[in-house]
Amino acid sequence: MNVEDEFAVLIRRRVESRYRRMCFVHGELRKLDAAADKAPAGSFDDFVFSSIDFSIYKKIEAGEFTLLFDFGLDDYEEAFFAASFKISRSETRALINKSYVKAGPWFLCKNPNPLLLPVMRTLHTALTFAPLFPENDCPAGLAAALDGVVIRHDDGMETLLVTPQKESGRLRGVFHPFGKAHTIDLL
Repeated sequence: MNVEDEFAVLIRRRVESRYRRMCFVHGELRKLDAAADKAPAGSFDDFVFSSIDFSIYKKIEAGEFTLLFDFGLDDYEEAFFAASFKISRSETRALINKSYVKAGPWFLCKNPNPLLLPVMRTLHTALTFAPLFPENDCPAGLAAALDGVVIRHDDGMETLLVTPQKESGRLRGVFHPFGKAHTIDLL
C-alpha cells in the first residue's frame, strides 16, 4: 500500500467513525422520543438517565470497538478529555485497554471501573470532533482535492465532502444518519 492509499484509508476511517457516532446518537434520540410518551412525571435528567442502556458496553463487536474506542480516540482534541473526564487521552486509552479483553469477534468488559461507563458513553455520544488532521499535518490542497468526494457507508447512506469556499482550505462532511442531513466541519 502506498502513502496515498494509506492516507485515503485514514480519511475514510475517520469519516466512518464520525458517521457511526452520529447514527448512534440519532438512534438514542429516537428511543427517547418513543419512551417520552410513557414516562412518569419527574425530572428530565432522571428520565434520560433511566433510559440509557449501559449493558451495550459489556460486549462490543471488535470492529466497532476498534473504530470508536481505540482509533476513535483521535476524533477528539486533548482538551476534550481534560474537560470531559479530567484525564488525558493516553489515560483514557489505558483505562479502556485495562478494562476490555478481546474474545474472538468481541471485546468484553472484564475489569469494570466506576469511571469506565461514563467514559464509554461520552465517547460514544460526543459530537464535538477534532479536525480530521491537525493543521500542521494537513497537506496543502487537501480540502480542494476532497471536494465532491462521496463516501458510501455499510448501511447504504452516503457522506458528501464539500469545501464551502474553494480557496478556504475548509472541508465539511454532509452526513445522513437515518436519512437526516447533518453537516460538520472536518478541516
